[in-house]
Amino acid sequence: MTYHDTTPPIQTPLAPDAPVDLHLHTFVSDGIWHPRDLVDRLDQEGIRVAAVCDHDNQRSVVEAIEYGQRRGVHVIPGIEMTIRWDERQWHMLVYGIRPDDEREEAKPFLDVVARQDAVFQELAADARRRVELSGRPIPTLRTLEIHGPLMPVHVLRAMIADKHVPRLKEAAELVVELGGHFTTDTPLEDVVEAAHKGGGVCIIAHPGRADLGPAMTEETLDRMLADAPVDGIECHYRSYTDKETTFYRSLAEERGLLIGTGSDSHGPGVPVDPRPFRAAWSADLLERLGIPVQRPDGPAWEPGMDPLVAPEPEPKPDEAAAASATS
Repeated sequence: MTYHDTTPPIQTPLAPDAPVDLHLHTFVSDGIWHPRDLVDRLDQEGIRVAAVCDHDNQRSVVEAIEYGQRRGVHVIPGIEMTIRWDERQWHMLVYGIRPDDEREEAKPFLDVVARQDAVFQELAADARRRVELSGRPIPTLRTLEIHGPLMPVHVLRAMIADKHVPRLKEAAELVVELGGHFTTDTPLEDVVEAAHKGGGVCIIAHPGRADLGPAMTEETLDRMLADAPVDGIECHYRSYTDKETTFYRSLAEERGLLIGTGSDSHGPGVPVDPRPFRAAWSADLLERLGIPVQRPDGPAWEPGMDPLVAPEPEPKPDEAAAASATS
């Protein structure tokens, strides 16, 4: 597999502590960043390498890349695909294939993206129709349409803005109650195969986020790798503690997998701003994407290195009592 991108390459290796953020969203999926505002924020924060990875479409990628070139920010083309494996949905970051890539090798993956994107647009139109036919007008959607095709999340957020429901949970429940639904996916194996044909790099996003389904375990990862040659996992993430990062880094390193780093920022403070992860923490992934990184003299990462790491949760009262009894 060969990474292919027409963006001018970075010639000078990044310093080990150079800040990077490889998981960012814009308003074309469920973010609120305008791609130019996002690039401006990256520039202000000194983050010179980043990846735009909207859900199931790449409508912001080219604009972010081209504007980033003017601002001195190297934007890696990416996407966060909704995939299905082991009877549940997962999210997978695919790096390195631009939406305007005309190579024959890229066509299978871009076709997968186009099909999934089309289904999401149909689901959005269906949800809008059902909600409005139920006597709940959604005028906010007209202001969102100027940014391009609507995704289901846009309908859900407009339902909140127009005072029909208080939160996304209730918005989704109402759409289901009205006979609609708002999600789709593509089998993991199909996405990985198509991405690899085009030279893409496949990283499982936020494997420790139990709110999306059971967190990844060693056994889960081994079964997944037996079904599809995923390239890596996102080991540094906005909500991870040092303990979680250590665990996922060990899973990756023991299997020769690439290590991803991403904030999953969707907007200013939503739920976090872009994060300055050290380039050394994802050096192999960056180099796979054509971005050289200087290797540090000491360990690339160890607990305590990340000043923005999530704190370890306070032990529950019964756990604290048990620990006290055995100390």
